[in-house]
Amino acid sequence: MTESRSNGMRLVLAKGPVKIDPIEFVDGQAMVFGRSSTCQMPLEDPDASISRRHLQVSQDKGVWSATDLGSRNGTLLNGTKLRPDFATPINHGDVLRLGCWVFRVNTGAGKTNATDSTLINTMADSDESAGLVERVRAEPLANLASHRLAVLLECADKIHSSKDLEEAAQSALHAMVESTGYSRAAFLVPLETKGQYETVAFQSTNPFDEVTAVNFSRSLLESASEGEVVRLAGSGTTVDYGQSIAELDIHSALCVPVMVEDAAIGYVYLDARGSESTVKHDASAFGLAVGRLLGLTASNLRSKELEIEQHAMQYDLDAAADAQRLLLPPANGVVGGVSYSMLMRPGRMVAGDLFGVVELSDGRVCAFLGDVSGKGAGAAIMMATTQSYIHAMFEQTTDLGTVMTKLNRHIANRSTGQFVTMWIGVITKDSDLGGAEVEFVDAGHGHWLVTKGNANATRPEFEGGMVVGIDPDLEFTTESFRLEPDERMVVFSDGIVEQTSPGSDEEYGLHRAGALLAGCSTHEDDVAKLLAGVLEFAESDDLRDDTTIASVGIA
Repeated sequence: MTESRSNGMRLVLAKGPVKIDPIEFVDGQAMVFGRSSTCQMPLEDPDASISRRHLQVSQDKGVWSATDLGSRNGTLLNGTKLRPDFATPINHGDVLRLGCWVFRVNTGAGKTNATDSTLINTMADSDESAGLVERVRAEPLANLASHRLAVLLECADKIHSSKDLEEAAQSALHAMVESTGYSRAAFLVPLETKGQYETVAFQSTNPFDEVTAVNFSRSLLESASEGEVVRLAGSGTTVDYGQSIAELDIHSALCVPVMVEDAAIGYVYLDARGSESTVKHDASAFGLAVGRLLGLTASNLRSKELEIEQHAMQYDLDAAADAQRLLLPPANGVVGGVSYSMLMRPGRMVAGDLFGVVELSDGRVCAFLGDVSGKGAGAAIMMATTQSYIHAMFEQTTDLGTVMTKLNRHIANRSTGQFVTMWIGVITKDSDLGGAEVEFVDAGHGHWLVTKGNANATRPEFEGGMVVGIDPDLEFTTESFRLEPDERMVVFSDGIVEQTSPGSDEEYGLHRAGALLAGCSTHEDDVAKLLAGVLEFAESDDLRDDTTIASVGIA
């Protein structure tokens, strides 16, 4: 699938519960679609088929892409389900389906993959031919003459084995010209400007016909864009219209839309003129069948391209997940005088969360948990960069404020808009009293609690600071609290507190986490029970975001 590079793009409604104007995008714009009123493009949802935040369409480095945001029912691109949370390139003529809404992509690129596509002329004949256009009733294939049925079967085989849509269209047009009585046939695709089309394939019984010299009826094309086969009224008979349409002496014409996901991606257009042969009575049924074959082939070809891309993506993600696991400590352990238990569940294969426990050169222990903005591979790369930089900095200094200040400058000077929320603390064990002093920085995180035996877990008072990676000149300062021997810090990502219940915008929140941790006695209990509580609240094993939980205490 070729990537679409363009300064503008629009989504044109092909099917939906209500009519809406084309959705215009400008260079660099991102837009979220869903049933929530907070989306940039809220959509009506009479079929309850759309998630609150369902799909994002955005542009990065000139490439437009669609990203399913982990929606319940998924998003289809040319009939193939998108991998959640990964930006998949979209191209001119592609079809997006989200629930009961279907959109055709119009990037303004205006050119298909065909090597010899040509702009064609259309005649503004709406006024004089509107009364002559009729929709064609579906006719059983059994009504086809045996010869044309045999040609259709042979055509189906050639179309099915075609390597691309141009080759499939050429086979289809050859069969149409051979079997229907129409003298010329073209496969046309719409361009961005209404009323403009280009030809991907063209055939004619007249060897002197040039597609650039042929005019096509705009009224037929516009009528067929609604998804039905149309023809000039009386076409297929020997009716003489007398006055020719646009003085081209067209006595028969047929236009068959080629549909993918309820959107017309192109048209098979046929006509006969002057003394050219009479059109066969079953030409419309034949054309309808060929149009359906082309639609299936177009969908299959695009699906294969997308599947190849997604298989390659899966391979890369598996490799990224393996590399990510190398950066994580074991799920349970003791580092210096600190014990811990942790769990990380990526929302989509690789996580943007980070966690580490590091023994410092002065005998103290640093524990940290962070959450990179965004999802998928990009967030995972930022996660690995952040985690590696923290480890490297602690080789140079054990001063937490200095580490965080330099980390922030490093990310802010290199990031393209991503940032990191983080809780990071250095634990100094008090050998006399058995507890510990915890010096920490909360960089826009806030998702942590301290257990209090059978009472609800609470969070000490703190001021906090800005997230990492926004302001390169920011200086981080530390805060502190005391951790008693029987207490544990439980730190988690926003995937816990921001998880919602089905059919509601209510979030799990800190208060539920604090109540659930009451009575837990071990690190393992903290982690396991908090995860179980969130899964029960979500009524699903598939949480909408990366989920990381860590319980840290005195060994």
